[in-house]
Amino acid sequence: MKKNSTRKSAKLLAIVCVTCMSASFLAACSSGSKKEAGNGANGASAQKPLELNVMMIQQGAEPPKKDSPYIKKIEEYTNTKLDITWVPGSGTSYDDKVSATIASGNMPDVILIRKTKETAMLNAQLTGVFWDLTPFLKDTKNLSKMSPAAVKNASVNGKLYGIPRERVLSRYGMIFRKDWLDNLGLQTPKTAEDIYNVAKAFTLNDPDKDGKNNTFGIQEDATMELLKQLTIYNGGPNGWGLKDGKVTPDFLYPEFKTALDLYRKMVSEKLISGDFPIAKKYDYFNQGKAGIYFSVIDDAATRHLDMMKQNAKVQVDIAQNFDGPQGQKVRGTVGYDSLIAIPKSSVKAEDKVKQIIGFLDKLGEEPMQTLLNYGIEGTDYTLENGVAKKVAGTKGSGDVINLKWDDPAAGVKITKTELEQKIDKTFADNKKLAVVDLSAYLLSDTNTQKGNDLRKGITDAQTKYVLGELDDKGWNDALDKWRKGGGDKIIEEFTADYNKSNAK
Repeated sequence: MKKNSTRKSAKLLAIVCVTCMSASFLAACSSGSKKEAGNGANGASAQKPLELNVMMIQQGAEPPKKDSPYIKKIEEYTNTKLDITWVPGSGTSYDDKVSATIASGNMPDVILIRKTKETAMLNAQLTGVFWDLTPFLKDTKNLSKMSPAAVKNASVNGKLYGIPRERVLSRYGMIFRKDWLDNLGLQTPKTAEDIYNVAKAFTLNDPDKDGKNNTFGIQEDATMELLKQLTIYNGGPNGWGLKDGKVTPDFLYPEFKTALDLYRKMVSEKLISGDFPIAKKYDYFNQGKAGIYFSVIDDAATRHLDMMKQNAKVQVDIAQNFDGPQGQKVRGTVGYDSLIAIPKSSVKAEDKVKQIIGFLDKLGEEPMQTLLNYGIEGTDYTLENGVAKKVAGTKGSGDVINLKWDDPAAGVKITKTELEQKIDKTFADNKKLAVVDLSAYLLSDTNTQKGNDLRKGITDAQTKYVLGELDDKGWNDALDKWRKGGGDKIIEEFTADYNKSNAK
């Protein structure tokens, strides 16, 4: 079949070139042939579009419409016909739908999978549900340049079962009300003790100057993000680290207990609202009740626009560089947040895998970067002297951006706010400070089978401890239960895989 296809292509090319020569110059024909060999915007309209069924996460209130101009432009540029099923991402909705779709065997051609190292998705990768894409990436223009950290941490036994959607490494930090800080004559915190002192001032000293005792220091939710970051500022690991030659979870480090005790103190003094286990992220901050929260710092530029519109005095700022006993450390990501995978049950031939890889590779080109990052010229931004300016009130490509796999904001140069510029600079400056979870690329059978349940015991215990419902003995009992219930086995297996990986 391939030989016949090659002969037919050669004949077609010859006919095209003869026609071109009779109408114009040989050089023009050569240029035209190159265009026809490409995709989308480079002249592939003569080729039949690649039809793809895609399952993608929906984070907005409404899914993108089928006739979305952003999708249409992607289809034109990449010479594809996309049929996208948008699944809401709230709670476990998306992950439940993915699991059900895998179980049904009725899979799309392309699917976004999250929590890729947790039991369900890890098993799907290990049992051959998805294509190993490693052999297809070497000769690609853009995918071959993916972040090494993302590729390493997304891989399973050295194989990549999807394209990792890249994320900045040094992404986590503190978001705070700069106007409250200025009202109280305080400086940006530089240490864990400073964080405590500022949180106390925000709780007790009327930072919004309304004459009422109606504020508190730190907004937290069930993820207890502050605890994770305090552990790292103290010199502890991000999730898992290397301790005495063993891959060990953060909660077995003394630095974690120091952070846990400070967290407990802040809860007892009402610097952190006691309802944090059920509180919704951003709510108290956006309501003007809390002055600090801990998250990815780019949240500062996107999550509080309505609040700032309603009150011109509101100033939101960010901080990452906190001093600790081992110098400055930043809680890092693992370099990616999910995989764009190709199921074997729906895509049976290598040729189609290559076509899909070609489609994804083209999404990394500058016109697609501009479209996904900033939207459409004249609608979402205006262009003056080669520099783009956002049009107020537009949402850009919306959820269509979830098709994007690479993190760098390439494409057109766009005017950014002072805060956006500060965030970009902080990301770049602090890349080397990022502390990454050591277990991200490691495997443990026990962790795959029991890790989530065991971890829930620790999470429940740390929540009860900071609320004052558990004492030191109760906390140590929870640690002992984790170890005896399979935790020590996880440590042993992660350590063995770490040693094996680093012996290569």
